[in-house]
Amino acid sequence: MILLFGLFFLAIAHNASAADTLPEIDAHRFDIKAIQKSTSGKIYLFESNQVIPKTGNLILVYDHEKPAMAFRVIKNDTNKRQFVGKRIRRYDQTGELSINQPYSTLEKIADVLPSPQGESTTATTGGNSANTDSNQPQSNTAISGTNPNQTPSDTQAVDTELDSSSKEALDKIDESTEDSGEEEDNNLEVDESTRIDPWNNILTVSAGYFANSSNFVGSSILSNGFSASFAHTLFRDVFINKKNLQDSLGIEFGLIHYSRTYQDGGNDIYTMFPFFADALYLFHLSQTLTLLAYTGLQYNYMSSASNPGASLSLLQGPQLNIGAGMFYNFGPQWMLRLDLGWDRITGGLCIKW
Repeated sequence: MILLFGLFFLAIAHNASAADTLPEIDAHRFDIKAIQKSTSGKIYLFESNQVIPKTGNLILVYDHEKPAMAFRVIKNDTNKRQFVGKRIRRYDQTGELSINQPYSTLEKIADVLPSPQGESTTATTGGNSANTDSNQPQSNTAISGTNPNQTPSDTQAVDTELDSSSKEALDKIDESTEDSGEEEDNNLEVDESTRIDPWNNILTVSAGYFANSSNFVGSSILSNGFSASFAHTLFRDVFINKKNLQDSLGIEFGLIHYSRTYQDGGNDIYTMFPFFADALYLFHLSQTLTLLAYTGLQYNYMSSASNPGASLSLLQGPQLNIGAGMFYNFGPQWMLRLDLGWDRITGGLCIKW
């Protein structure tokens, strides 16, 4: 693994040919999590509770034990345990890193240089060396690296511009960073696009009309009420993975509240708290518009009944949910939602993260 890491970094730094002799390197592994990215997908804000790499260093991010992307660290904040990296290379089929998903990462510490007597000498930051024979001359080759046991005082001053909630801040860093042509795309790599919707979670509050077709009856009873639901993405690129068209599949759990009055022609009141679990398919047309289709099961739970009649047994039980709808994105993480189905006709407000 370390040898592969060394080959990769030498190829970036020196554009070496296959016939060149590639040195080994010292590196350490730690875990990171991407918490924000720029619109272009070239600048990422990372978080790490283990190591904060020094600015100028190179890191290699792994996705399921395969090299995914390489970054050069351009900013860090040891107090917030965050750093900003600029992407310089992509590997395999990875178009982007998922937000809030942990990744294993390697950071280059130093080159292992052969001494004149054939012993290995590790060149570290500032010209100090380790793992050397005391009788051999020390190398003064300086490599921009960091020690995994470093304290905040070992790194640069805190950068107050780092803000995990601001994509605009990363866009400004992207615009102000010169395009040095470091990023490599070769014939073995695919032309990946920025993911249309990188968020994994959606919280929705809706209001409208909800149907009660308990015990799978053929007709439904509509009642006005409200609902709250949580959706989580399980799979991406299920059927489509194009630059302007992408899809995802997830699951949604929700709770509904409504009341039925005079259902049996008297002074009867039924208070309902249905709960449901639906499979949610999202078809992303753009960063603004997403179509959805859902299907699942709902259980209509009756919490109380006043002066009940025949509907006491008719309104409670399982039912089928099926329908379609859309999301309209009007802010960085805010959406409007419309559902039209057998079980509901609702509109709502969503936040995604």
